[in-house]
Amino acid sequence: MIRKIRSLVLALVAVAALGATLASGAQAGALDIGAVPAVITGHSVQGQEHVFALTTTAGGKFVVKCPTASFEGTTQGQVGVAEQTVTATYGPNCVTGGGGAATVQMNGCKYTLTGAGQAAFTELVDIVGCTAGKKVEIKTPICTMTIAEQAGIPHIVFDNTNNAGVPKDVDTTVTLNGIHVVQDGAACPDGNNHTSFNLALTGNTTTRAFFDAGTVAVVKHNHQYLEHLCGAQVELFAT
Repeated sequence: MIRKIRSLVLALVAVAALGATLASGAQAGALDIGAVPAVITGHSVQGQEHVFALTTTAGGKFVVKCPTASFEGTTQGQVGVAEQTVTATYGPNCVTGGGGAATVQMNGCKYTLTGAGQAAFTELVDIVGCTAGKKVEIKTPICTMTIAEQAGIPHIVFDNTNNAGVPKDVDTTVTLNGIHVVQDGAACPDGNNHTSFNLALTGNTTTRAFFDAGTVAVVKHNHQYLEHLCGAQVELFAT
């Protein structure tokens, strides 16, 4: 009897371990996309700003708010796409918390969103592909904050929106924390050339997918690149 009980316990432990392994392996935030190739776009939710917020060494906040933000990328995948690279544009009409004019220049830098190893509907963000010698620049009247290429910033969360029974839109909530940032300027809150991991970015976008209808050359924030043209909207579903 003891031998049978011991065998049953070992079997149950093995099943539990297998279940945990399968669950762990299955974890990945991903998108199912209704076309190949496809263009993925995101546009800020009306009335909600995208906010860069620096927590200073004194515990205060130095913020830059952008009333609009947009994202664009392409994908060659269709089902279970766990990585997307998008180009972001912030503004115009960004302002500091005190109302001063501000700009956010991406300088070729992009966001790569990666869901591998994350919970469902969740992806980490890498900042990649910056123009040689460039970084993201957040310019204000008293201070410029620069953000270099970096990886594994937590995180963004997807939420499916049901359009007449067909999920085509995905609500994307951006809550990035622990971004490495350098303050450049004598009037910066923490002084010139101060470096920290105390920058956060928050905001919401409505994300959609479209047939890829080709490209056209555009210039935004002094950076020239090929913008993809959107054809008909196709289904987009987060998992």
